[in-house]
Amino acid sequence: MTTDLLPPEVPHTGPNPLLHELLRLCQVVRQRRRILYVGLGVAIALGAAFYLSATRLYDATAEILVLETSGNVMEKSESSPRQIQDSMPTFQKVITSDTVLQLAMRGLPVEHRIDLKGVPKAKWLAKLREKTSVSSTRLTNVMTVRYVSVRPETAAYITGAIVDAYVRFMNETHRSNSRELLDVLTREKSDLEHRLREKESELVSLKTNSGVLLGNGEKTTNVLAERTSQLNNALVEAQKKTLEARAFLLAVEHAQQTGGDIQPLIMQLSDVVGREFLLKEMGLSTQDSYLVARFEQQMIDDQNRLQEALRHYGPNHPNVAQLQQRIGSTRDWLSERQQAVSSDLRQMRNRELGPRLYEMAQQRLQHAVSHEEAISQQFERERQAAVAMNGQLATLEILELDVKRMRSFYDLVLERMKDIDLGADAGLKIRVVSEPRVPTGPVFPRLSTVGMLSLVLGGAASLLLIYAMDLLDDRFRSPDELQMQLGLPILAMMRRLPETMGSGRDKIFTAIRPDSVESEGYRSLRSAITFSDGDSHRLVLTSSEPGDGKTTTLANLAAVFAQTGKRTLVIDADLRRPGLTQMLEMRGTQGLSQVLRDPRPVAEACIDGIFDIGVPNLDVMPSGPRPANPSELLSSDRFSDIIAWAETVYDQILIDAPPVLAVTDPSIIGRLVDAAIVVVRPDKNRRKFVTRAIRSYQSAGVRVMGVVVNSLADNDRDGYGYGYGYGYGYGYGYGHDEGHDDHTGQEPQSVGNLHTPKGRRAA
Repeated sequence: MTTDLLPPEVPHTGPNPLLHELLRLCQVVRQRRRILYVGLGVAIALGAAFYLSATRLYDATAEILVLETSGNVMEKSESSPRQIQDSMPTFQKVITSDTVLQLAMRGLPVEHRIDLKGVPKAKWLAKLREKTSVSSTRLTNVMTVRYVSVRPETAAYITGAIVDAYVRFMNETHRSNSRELLDVLTREKSDLEHRLREKESELVSLKTNSGVLLGNGEKTTNVLAERTSQLNNALVEAQKKTLEARAFLLAVEHAQQTGGDIQPLIMQLSDVVGREFLLKEMGLSTQDSYLVARFEQQMIDDQNRLQEALRHYGPNHPNVAQLQQRIGSTRDWLSERQQAVSSDLRQMRNRELGPRLYEMAQQRLQHAVSHEEAISQQFERERQAAVAMNGQLATLEILELDVKRMRSFYDLVLERMKDIDLGADAGLKIRVVSEPRVPTGPVFPRLSTVGMLSLVLGGAASLLLIYAMDLLDDRFRSPDELQMQLGLPILAMMRRLPETMGSGRDKIFTAIRPDSVESEGYRSLRSAITFSDGDSHRLVLTSSEPGDGKTTTLANLAAVFAQTGKRTLVIDADLRRPGLTQMLEMRGTQGLSQVLRDPRPVAEACIDGIFDIGVPNLDVMPSGPRPANPSELLSSDRFSDIIAWAETVYDQILIDAPPVLAVTDPSIIGRLVDAAIVVVRPDKNRRKFVTRAIRSYQSAGVRVMGVVVNSLADNDRDGYGYGYGYGYGYGYGYGHDEGHDDHTGQEPQSVGNLHTPKGRRAA
């Protein structure tokens, strides 16, 4: 038994789904481009009719410049981009207000009321507002007023009337505001002058009577406060010195009680004279310290000279001996001096030096305390005087703030009064920078706009129609579309075969008419299979639906393989509705189902189930009696053994399988052969069924070699823009025909030509 019967997994080589769908739609549009042309033509015709019949509308525009704005009547500010942006909606709303439009309609000539014909008078303002629009460019102070009319002269006239009415309304409004503002400011100025004089007199009187204030009018100095601050700083310094003196006294007492060294305490004396006196008493004056330091430096220098001399002379050299003697003498003197000082200090510490140092510390503390008490008493007197002045100082500060505020407000009132001009607007200035002109052409309809809309709408409607027709007409429109949709090559395109007479081998067109044009198509299919990549000795032919011609294609392909001298075996594996067996009128004979259930060895059973139909090098294994479990028989090891045995005897093996979407038998067979070929009838098969069949095959691990396009009419050979009707019925009808007995395996004998089994012929 061979185990190398399953073909390798075939990777899916289809295009990207989105790109594929886009390309397919482009092909559909190209194929149905006449619909697109007709749709564009109709849209252009309708657009032209609309353009010729539509009422012409004309618009006129004028531009208004807002020079200056003011949001507060008491302060003037130049317009900033933010202020303009916030105020422009208000100005635009005023232009289309009832008041401005009523001013514009006053004295409106009859010839310019053409837009109001048939409109009730109560709705004239609404009609005028409907045809008027106001806009402004962002971050600018320019407004554009636009009016649309059926007459160009009327558009220009009413635009100018609206602009003039708006300018008059704004000037009258702000001129009245200017008069009222001037009256208010005049009264406010008089009241401010009176109150300011009173506050200034009160401030001068308070400064004069205080007696402790100095100043030049701008800056006032409190002498008492300054003196109190200085005394406070002096008191802090005195308290610090008292604390230091008390700490020094405690340190001296502790040194006397514990017998500690008092020399560091002597060095802490702030009194330089006293410290020098004590050092002399101990024999440690500054001169003595200088002398000791000098001898130490001399000894260091002699040591350096000794080191240098030892590099050049020996240890017995006179210079070396002299330096060594001098260094020893200096060291002895310093040692004796230190011992003498230490001895003197120990003798004087308890007898004389300690009491003297303690007495000096007490005097220092007493002096610091006295100084602190004197400063503290003076500070307290000055502080009480300053506290008494706090109320007067607070009143003075409040008066100064009031006077300063009133002066600032008074200056502002004077400045605003100077800026007010009774003949112009102080807060807002409006200028017409662009007068309305009579338009030379209509604004509606525009030829370019109508043309563009016609093309866009016509193209969109045509594409939608093509897409809808494509959804309804679910067929492959061309070989390119079929190949792109399935991602598989087209192996051959077969013409529709003429009817053949006879039975058995006479049903095979390529066997009785090998030189016909139709037979040449099957030879092309044979060549495509032979030169394809991968093995192609074991092939299965199937389709997506019944009636696609897979059995006819298989029989004719087997005949052209046999014509090349290859020993070819055809197996009818459609155990449910055996089309090949019925075509060759071999019903009632032994076949595949019998071999699958035969307990004999495979070779012996196959010889009895294979028949010669009269075509050289071509043998057929019919389906045999119809079984009750065809899927189980085909998926058994017995069927794979049959294919393995046939591969050792025949050069080419072709298997006829049921449609893919009907049952699972094709997938079972496809995994046992080298490749599968799918037969498609473009005039009959629906795209989604064929695509589903291919994907089902590929998902089962079956290698699909390609597609055979079958049953093309003569006028479809080149194009293939076939226009066949659909046969959407998908009732394959797998079941048991009348007269069959699945349980017994008996079938009625065929009434056609008898076929001789190869085993019997060999015998």
